[in-house]
Amino acid sequence: MQNVIDWASSRTFSVWKYGIGHSQLLLASQETATETGLGVHFEAVEYMRLIRTFKNLRITTADEQHIHEVETSGTLAHALRPLLVLALHHDHGVGLIACSRLRIGQFHGEPTSNFDTLQLHSTATR
Repeated sequence: MQNVIDWASSRTFSVWKYGIGHSQLLLASQETATETGLGVHFEAVEYMRLIRTFKNLRITTADEQHIHEVETSGTLAHALRPLLVLALHHDHGVGLIACSRLRIGQFHGEPTSNFDTLQLHSTATR
């Protein structure tokens, strides 16, 4: 059974970096005068259906309909690791990601995946 994930932020996140070599995706909400930067780092990404900017981001475990969409996409035949199938809810709809690991944390300065994992750390179990 997949981990149950339900995390939300009223901040705006943007796709900051995608590294194809290790299939890592970083969404970032910039540091401001009053708030630390927040990063959402997905590792071993096997599938993604995204937009560039996520206002009022909420990340949850995907429901059965979204899991079915990912499983029937034909892109997961080579996936060797267990996957988290996640729904990224935002003001304009829902994005999807299938990955092996999710970390959310704070950074200072330039967004990077080398942040302090404070808010969520989840690894696939199925």
